[in-house]
Amino acid sequence: MTGGRGVDVAFEASGAPGVLAAALGSLRIGGTVVTIGHPSRPPEVDVATLINKRGITLRGIYGRRLWETWEQLVSLLDSGRLDLQWLVTHRLGLHEAETAVELLTGEAGKVLLDPSITQE
Repeated sequence: MTGGRGVDVAFEASGAPGVLAAALGSLRIGGTVVTIGHPSRPPEVDVATLINKRGITLRGIYGRRLWETWEQLVSLLDSGRLDLQWLVTHRLGLHEAETAVELLTGEAGKVLLDPSITQE
């Protein structure tokens, strides 16, 4: 998708094994990875290849900036500069909460429970 250039910024929010290395590998030279997810074990990352030799910046999330970053995110969404609708793979009514949980253990992205969707 980037023509081999890589992305400017990648966010690792899952904490799943192997994802940090994949996020680092997706960056352009000089790119930044922000880690949000908390892995259950230390990740295996080739620091020399994936970080040092490519001038990568690795940032953690600092909880005290949480509200500031939420405000920035809302501003980006409101302005139309950022569209996250592609993340939502399923929209279900509240009555389908059990189905939503089942979907999340499979291939679903984000499942949105919408109270306006009613049972027919």
